Amino acid sequence: MDSADRLSALLQRSLDALQAPFPQLVFLSSLRDPYTGRYLHEGWATIESAQEVHSRIRQTHLAVFQRVLQSSLAEMCLQLQSHFQTLEGETSTVAKLWLEAEPFREMMPIGCWPLERKFFIAQMTSALAALARCPDLWHPLARSAWLAQRPGPQPQPRREI
Repeated sequence: MDSADRLSALLQRSLDALQAPFPQLVFLSSLRDPYTGRYLHEGWATIESAQEVHSRIRQTHLAVFQRVLQSSLAEMCLQLQSHFQTLEGETSTVAKLWLEAEPFREMMPIGCWPLERKFFIAQMTSALAALARCPDLWHPLARSAWLAQRPGPQPQPRREI
């Protein structure tokens, strides 16, 4: 296996461990230096050039960002709630802090379209506002109960003749 294949395998293994698009986005954005825009992973730089690592992570960051943009509001709330469970504090408190500090702005990859940036900010703001106001609504058990009670056509009773 050559170095490019090993880098791809390591990157894919890291993403697979995170499972959902939002935690993958958090991970990839954490590899970018906010001052230079360069991606760096010290371990991966030992098997491939720093430029190749930067290029591969940048491409992956853009692809994962696209997947996050395709998430519904409910999916985004669930992914955020799951991420917040790894942090200290209540979901509603963390959501309010994120609404104020807006750390999600640093998660957008350089090179994405302005409309995508606006949509991501709107999506994150909406999901965070929902979590701040109703954190229990997005709990998986509450959500499954809520989905089971969706309004729809009610079966009509049969009349005996």
